[in-house]
Amino acid sequence: MSTHNFQLAKEKLSAISRLSFGYYPTPIEELPRFRQLLGANAPRIFIKRDDYTGPGFGGNKVRKLEYILAKAKADGADVAISCGGVKSNHARVTAAMCARIGLRCVLVLNQAAVMYDGLNPASLVADQMYGAKIIRVANREERMATMDAVTERLKTEGNNVAVIPLGGSVPLGALGFVRAIGEAKAQLEAINLRIDAIFHSSSSGGTQAGIVSGLQLFGMNDVRDIGVSPDDSSESIGGEVRRVIRGVGEMLGVELNDQVTVLDEFTGEGYGAPSPAGEEALAVLARAEGIVLDPVYTGKAMAALIDWIRAGKFTKDETVLFWHTGGQLALFYSPEQKDVVSERRGEREKK
Repeated sequence: MSTHNFQLAKEKLSAISRLSFGYYPTPIEELPRFRQLLGANAPRIFIKRDDYTGPGFGGNKVRKLEYILAKAKADGADVAISCGGVKSNHARVTAAMCARIGLRCVLVLNQAAVMYDGLNPASLVADQMYGAKIIRVANREERMATMDAVTERLKTEGNNVAVIPLGGSVPLGALGFVRAIGEAKAQLEAINLRIDAIFHSSSSGGTQAGIVSGLQLFGMNDVRDIGVSPDDSSESIGGEVRRVIRGVGEMLGVELNDQVTVLDEFTGEGYGAPSPAGEEALAVLARAEGIVLDPVYTGKAMAALIDWIRAGKFTKDETVLFWHTGGQLALFYSPEQKDVVSERRGEREKK
């Protein structure tokens, strides 16, 4: 693919409407004490702090939803619906950004793998604070059917509904990470730093699709991209990533290589269930660098990076960028509490 075509693609990317709610560029920081703990042959390690993106306690979903919700607003939507688990970062950021643009938000959420009586996950508490209507289902398998049924009901009631797929992992959302690679490239060039690989969590596929597409678009083809599954097989996630990459290419008018690497050896007992290696990664990074990961996604991704380093898959002369996609609220719970705003509104209406 010619440089000219990629330049035209970048111009198309710049012309696509998005909200400007995130705080960019997010920092890139070196982890020297963490590297030292991993041994004399460990590569240099840097971290891209997308836990600092802003709305809804930050994370990778902000970049995707800036594009998706800009389109919803332009299409005249009056309600947005999406789905996830009760600890979902995507659901939380969707609720926060919908509140910011005055869009009603409906979330179909399934039970988490780990729950405690009398306590709600912090993300669910935040969803409710942002005013989202929560519809609970028992498991992941019930989400789509329930979301489809609720969407149809909302439409029959005369609503213009914006349906936001799980994780915002559609080509439009992935553009947020195409753009993020351009952001990271400028930061790396400013400090004269060349990286050899990017490590990150990969689940619904949009983040990895955007990164892989962006590396090609911004001339960083020599950088290896490694996604780490927190739940499903590499075949399943890889198929979703390739689908979104092809969609990104169609949107930007370029042909993109859709070969991807997804590791699925670090899932532990599956989605939402902390793994021993992930918990070790959380503890080591927090104590070495004062940086907190999450147990669902980034902890498992960092466990994979640690494993690769210990196995000698990187040399001390190489440099790795770990992309922190946020999610720390999954560590925290809050006592169950009433919806005070709705309760007081009801009291006023009765008077």
